[in-house]
Amino acid sequence: MKVLARLIIIASTVWLLAACQSSAVVHLYDGPQLQDSAVVTVQVPEQLEVLAINGRVMERGYSLFSPILELKLAPGEYRIEAYYKELWETSADSHDVYRSEPVTFVVNGQAGERYQLSYRAPANADEVKRLAANFSGWSENLSTGERRATTESGLSRPSVLSSLTGSSSVTAIAATPSADTALSTAAPTPSVVSSSDTSYLDILKAYWSQANGEERREFLRWIAEQ
Repeated sequence: MKVLARLIIIASTVWLLAACQSSAVVHLYDGPQLQDSAVVTVQVPEQLEVLAINGRVMERGYSLFSPILELKLAPGEYRIEAYYKELWETSADSHDVYRSEPVTFVVNGQAGERYQLSYRAPANADEVKRLAANFSGWSENLSTGERRATTESGLSRPSVLSSLTGSSSVTAIAATPSADTALSTAAPTPSVVSSSDTSYLDILKAYWSQANGEERREFLRWIAEQ
């Protein structure tokens, strides 16, 4: 009961923090805040968690199905490492969490351009499992419709505990120079499955059910320290 009470308190705190960041805009460049016409905007759906950009590790991804994220970057090329995470309702009282290995989204943007990180959204639990087992997606220039498919990142997905408890850190990210390359236009426009009606206690329960024994012990040790 004590552990459950702590979980409820943590879930409530996370929910309140998420409510306060309904507009999740992160500026990742040096200097004063610029107008959108001077930067590249990258929209990240809530089902994707960013791990690193151009090799710079984000100390905390935007976990627990936070709102759609907008990254504001200086013009240039970026390799965005992210993984797919989905909370899928299996019944009225049960949810499963699915997570993929990280992939690399490439964005090569000019000032004022907007990009969307996307994937083909699953329609049922079987499709969610297949997508998590072998995730792929694309980055799309929303002005031109041009797309570039993801590639394997070579990174490892973080543990369940680090996804839940990581600290937040945001820093400037430098663009890398690159030549223009052709983009793929094969994939269709996705629709994104929303988990906005799901409580954060459900998310914690789902993560707990998916965690292995060591992750559960580590999580309980972390709770005891709070």
